[in-house]
Amino acid sequence: MRFRIAFLMPLAITVPLTAAPLPLSQAQSQLFKNNLDILTAETDVQTAEAGLSQSKSAYLPSLDASASYSYLTQRSRIDVTTPIGAINEAVGFNNNTQLGMDLTYPLFTGFARHYAVAGNRETVAEKRASLDAMKNSASLTLGFVYLQWLLAYREAAVRQTLIEDLDSFAREIADRRKAGVVLQSAVLQAQAQLLAARADLVSDEARIDSLRRTVSTLILSRDSFLTPDSSALIAFDTMQAATALDTSRPEMIAFDHEAAAIRKARDALRYRHFPTVAADLGARYGQPGLNIGIDQFMGWGLVGATLQWNIFDGLKEHWQDAALQQQSYYVDIARARFVEDMTRSFGEAKDRMKSAAERLAACEASLDASVALAGERKNQVADGTATPTDYLTSLADCASARLQVEEAKTAKRMALLQLRFAAGKEIRY
Repeated sequence: MRFRIAFLMPLAITVPLTAAPLPLSQAQSQLFKNNLDILTAETDVQTAEAGLSQSKSAYLPSLDASASYSYLTQRSRIDVTTPIGAINEAVGFNNNTQLGMDLTYPLFTGFARHYAVAGNRETVAEKRASLDAMKNSASLTLGFVYLQWLLAYREAAVRQTLIEDLDSFAREIADRRKAGVVLQSAVLQAQAQLLAARADLVSDEARIDSLRRTVSTLILSRDSFLTPDSSALIAFDTMQAATALDTSRPEMIAFDHEAAAIRKARDALRYRHFPTVAADLGARYGQPGLNIGIDQFMGWGLVGATLQWNIFDGLKEHWQDAALQQQSYYVDIARARFVEDMTRSFGEAKDRMKSAAERLAACEASLDASVALAGERKNQVADGTATPTDYLTSLADCASARLQVEEAKTAKRMALLQLRFAAGKEIRY
């Protein structure tokens, strides 16, 4: 979107009539729905949930169908000696065809199923906490950009007011020049400052457009006429400042669940030394050769149990456990580093809050003085006790003071937002 600037007096920024303000709450909703980083985190949650379902399926029996055919080049033989003579004959058949159905249920798996399910539950919880942390971080970024976007509009409004004041004074000076009251240099100076203010307004327009594109990228909006909603400032100005760090923040929860998942995985490795027992129930139909005298298809059943106990695995479990131990150590370090970073960030945000409040008070006092001086200078110019240059300077100082007030207010709101994030508070608009 390009804002159209009319270089006629007075100068004005106009936006399309179809432009509708984008409330910050709506922008956050679109952020949660469309942001690619958040969508990636949601996919991680779904993948972890699928892994949990897969591990639970180990408690269900498995049903397998089979079919086989084989041809034996040699048949079974009977070679016995009886009182009536020797028997040496080939029996059985060369062809062997079987169809089967087997139901297998693991009765005992050395607690592998239990710890696999428990570990995957921890992974799901970790991914969900990471998703919440991603939403909070993205909301912080959105809040910062939105505040800068609002600031750009307010700066443009201050610049517009300055242009209107300069335009009015330039007209007045031009009339006084015609009357021979002031020099031509005063007229030229007023026009020069007016043109400079217009150039600054063009820069404001470019910054507004740039921030609009940034917001659109964050929330994946294709609306070319987005504008911020100034009512969002009320939410910031009424937002409560955090006073202490919250240890139950999503990032900490994610670290804790990740560490728990690693512990469950190590437990599962330890219990692999236990034997596994599985029960089997099967049905067959084919030519089993059970009746060696008849080559016919028949049905029969199988019932059994299988005991398996691994004695030596080539130290694979040992090294897997060593790798998991290193992962656990890494998670502990990352958690400690995160706590340290957030503690430092919390302290810095508190300092910025204090500094921003002090700066805002000073800027507001400066603005009051600048407005009073500009009014006095205008009267003095009319009385002939001050020059037009003095009034033009006071107008520029007044606009500068207004800009500083807006910047100080934005800095205070951003510091408040950073303070809540550093404290681990949920950011919702």
